[in-house]
Amino acid sequence: MFGVPLFYIGILLVIIGSIGAAIILYDTTRNSDSFVLDDQYTKSISVKVKGSGIGFYTISLSNYQNDILAKVTDSHGNSLDIRKITNKVTVDYFRFNHDDQVTLELTNLSDKPVQVSGTIGDTRVKEVTIPAIMMFTGALILVFEGYKKLKNYITEHPDENRS
Repeated sequence: MFGVPLFYIGILLVIIGSIGAAIILYDTTRNSDSFVLDDQYTKSISVKVKGSGIGFYTISLSNYQNDILAKVTDSHGNSLDIRKITNKVTVDYFRFNHDDQVTLELTNLSDKPVQVSGTIGDTRVKEVTIPAIMMFTGALILVFEGYKKLKNYITEHPDENRS
């Protein structure tokens, strides 16, 4: 009978789960833009989302000591998230409940122009759940198998340099 060690099953689960998650995340709905925001100027980035889920946005600024107001709204004007950005790179998440167009509005609150790169999109968290469970299960199998090997090694080979 052909038996496959659990260690190889764990590695296979991690690899298959990683490839599945990468394919799903590569195909995710997102929109990006780079621009210069003058003082007290607002720029928007929009994306169409489907169903209910968790969305994300990333904001990269050219330097520190800037104040940017990031506001995520749906097409009905409902605010899904609002945050003041002061650091160089920010990633944040928001929930949406129905098919809609979601807009990330960026407003420069500082007194000088700022180079901004922004991305908004859908995480597709429901679709990534199965690959994530596969990766987690594979990682647990690897840890368990590693522990068994290490435990057997320590008990079979006691420290020989003790006096």
